[in-house]
Amino acid sequence: MKDLRAALAEHRLVAILRADDAARFADAAMVLHAAGIRLLEATLTTPGAPAAITALRLALGDDALIGAGSVREASDVDIAVDAGARYLITPTVNPAVLERAAALDVPVICGALTPTEIDQAWRLGAAAVKVFPVAAAGGVAYLRAVRAPLPDVPLVPTGGVHLADVESYLRSGAIAVAAATPLLGDALTSAGSLPDLATRAGEFVAAAARFATARGGTFAGKDTSRAP
Repeated sequence: MKDLRAALAEHRLVAILRADDAARFADAAMVLHAAGIRLLEATLTTPGAPAAITALRLALGDDALIGAGSVREASDVDIAVDAGARYLITPTVNPAVLERAAALDVPVICGALTPTEIDQAWRLGAAAVKVFPVAAAGGVAYLRAVRAPLPDVPLVPTGGVHLADVESYLRSGAIAVAAATPLLGDALTSAGSLPDLATRAGEFVAAAARFATARGGTFAGKDTSRAP
């Protein structure tokens, strides 16, 4: 779990790969990786996601952390781990998922929204808590409100996180942000533009870098202030 939290604090960005199928996951992942994004999430709700996770692990090796998203059942934990996922992301708090992941020594970014759910996820052993869907709940203002009584919990706002929000969430205490459509756009469709994805990915990385610079450090967290 410390390795995952360190990676979140170092890179500050998680790219969420979710589509009707996983046919373009590899192409998009290579573009994201080239732009500097090192944490990738392939959602299990996407047909073909387990095979894509395996392929990405082989292609990127230890230079990226490939995780499985939309993990809702204990059986999903086994599917993801067998595919090679190095961490798991859930949309909800399911103790059975966290227990199975702990048994397999795989860290979890557990989805939660309310202060009670966030605290429960943390107490159940989550490596970090995905505040989801953050934009629908009030965005940056909501993150600040829930972080105030829970300052020890590493929070990853997710759901409607746009480029313009990245620095604000990080300044408000998020350990990292996770983005899907605002980052991926149409890149996962057969007619989607990978060059446009490269531009957006570079902009997201630059926003995280500006936050690191403002904190008096260098991007990738080598000299930045400690993570929340």
